[in-house]
Amino acid sequence: MSTSDLTKGALKRAFSKEGQGQVFVPMIVQITNIKSVDLQNDVKKYRILLNDGEYSTHGLIDEACNEYIKNNNCQRYSIVQVNDYSMFATQKHFFVIKDLEILSNTSEKLTTPLIPIDTYFAEHPNEGYLTLSKKGVSEESPAPGTPPVQQSFKQEVNVASRAPQQKSNGAGGPTPKISPIETISPYQNNWTIKARVSYKGDLRSWSNSKGEGKVFGVNLLDESDEIKASAFNETAERAHRMLEEGKVYYISKARVQAARKKFNTLSHPYELTLDKDTEITECFDETDVPKLHFNFVKLDQVQNLEVNSVVDVVGVLKTVNPAFQITAKSTGKAFDRRNITIVDETGFAIEVGLWNNTAVEFNVAEGTVVAFKGCKVNDFAGRTLSLTQAGSLIPNPGTPESFALKGWFDNVGINEQFKSLKVEGNASGADRLAQRISILQATEEHLGADDKPDYFTIKASISFCKPENFAYPACPNQIASSDASRPPMSCNKKLVFEETAGTWRCERCNNSYDQPNYRYIFTCSVVDSTGQLWLTLFDEQAKKLLEVDANEMMKRKEENDGSSSSIGSELIFKEYTFRVRARQETYNDELKTRYQAAGVYDLEYTNEAEFLTKELDSILG
Repeated sequence: MSTSDLTKGALKRAFSKEGQGQVFVPMIVQITNIKSVDLQNDVKKYRILLNDGEYSTHGLIDEACNEYIKNNNCQRYSIVQVNDYSMFATQKHFFVIKDLEILSNTSEKLTTPLIPIDTYFAEHPNEGYLTLSKKGVSEESPAPGTPPVQQSFKQEVNVASRAPQQKSNGAGGPTPKISPIETISPYQNNWTIKARVSYKGDLRSWSNSKGEGKVFGVNLLDESDEIKASAFNETAERAHRMLEEGKVYYISKARVQAARKKFNTLSHPYELTLDKDTEITECFDETDVPKLHFNFVKLDQVQNLEVNSVVDVVGVLKTVNPAFQITAKSTGKAFDRRNITIVDETGFAIEVGLWNNTAVEFNVAEGTVVAFKGCKVNDFAGRTLSLTQAGSLIPNPGTPESFALKGWFDNVGINEQFKSLKVEGNASGADRLAQRISILQATEEHLGADDKPDYFTIKASISFCKPENFAYPACPNQIASSDASRPPMSCNKKLVFEETAGTWRCERCNNSYDQPNYRYIFTCSVVDSTGQLWLTLFDEQAKKLLEVDANEMMKRKEENDGSSSSIGSELIFKEYTFRVRARQETYNDELKTRYQAAGVYDLEYTNEAEFLTKELDSILG
């Protein structure tokens, strides 16, 4: 069961005049968020946000469903079938689920923008079946012919009307109408979010060919989602003074734009830019705003993720290693590091690297459930994770996942043997070689044919190098990141030569240069005893093979009268270990699997000999 099975548009029809008498159960919706709330007269219900794939609204699950919800692990992103419901309106439209069936405990999060029901009917008031009252009570009665499943909405209105609807924001003024962060998009103009600063970056200065300035970034969180916000120059200084990590604020009148995934690790499709018109007011009523938001990935899925992607994980702390220091080769600067290992019920273990103060001050007992927000996926001697600068770790986070994990580990997992995603580089290094596969196996298993890329390791010889188009002219401009925790990055877009001016121009940066910075895009054929495939090596991996950068190689080409036929000739028949990324791409309306070298390593002959010895021993018995 996935989000493609949702009953599209059902929520809009349920609340519209035209939909009355036409919307029948069952309908399938997704629960975007869920939490238990205590109402008057000791009534306990679950408050939810839900969507039908196109529209979203606030809702409640009736207390008659409490036991079913609790026993069947209804959680965020569960897909449910609604068998009975009612509706009411206060300052918002509420959809009350009175009977349901859980079809899937988890599903993917929708990335397409959802239209809030409140927003839609505010813009189309004549279409609405219920009108919003300032007193918090729906002013309309059921229309004739209303289906029986909707007849009970009056009772819900009466319950709502007993509760006060106008609240103070804690600063003496009335509470503004709040939009959930998950609904923020460029298609909304007037919105206010009530959000906690879940991460606050440093106020950082930047400088490039266009000038200089300051940048500041924060992450903002509510019960529905988390979104990134950035500010520049004077606005950055003001926002940096006003916003404190962990506090809750009302924020409005910020610009909404598509998230730049190169600098933004959050899942929200949009991000905010704070400017001089942005209004920020501290909120002292923070009881309904969570402190952290997680999108957990199971540990067995980490091996399928792209390198450098950022994820949230939760696991039981299995091993805590001592802290140590490493020195960066480029700067000579020393860093503190500690490696810990977590496990979960999938039977996998993964190493998580902690840095600096977090590494030194880490003091959590083995056997504790720990949630990690913002871990980067690494691929060196197997898959590992490292906590990013903007990340955080929470022992005993109190989430449903953590309670389930603790029960599993104490009763079952404490005695299990786990599969490690990291291959240790010690005396048992030959075991790493056993994880290699053949080219034939990679093609027969159709690695790379799914939506996400596959990674595998082969030992192969280079049989041919394509000498033409081995490099491209790249833009050298350093672009300041909107994330204060990230350093500036090179543009690297392909430059266009302007013959009239004799310069190289970047259409992205709108800058011109006398000389480009060449970067490799090197293609070669590799073979083993079972087959052949074409590998593309980008700048970092190609430099390892050719041992010079692309600028030097272009000089050599010019010195050779423009001939590149000899480039890569010294590599022919040399054998390497390749870490390969496989992914399907569309080219001329045809699907084709592309192979990219994510890593290139010289053979370790001692380990190769040890591996062959073990293989022979197993054959000879």
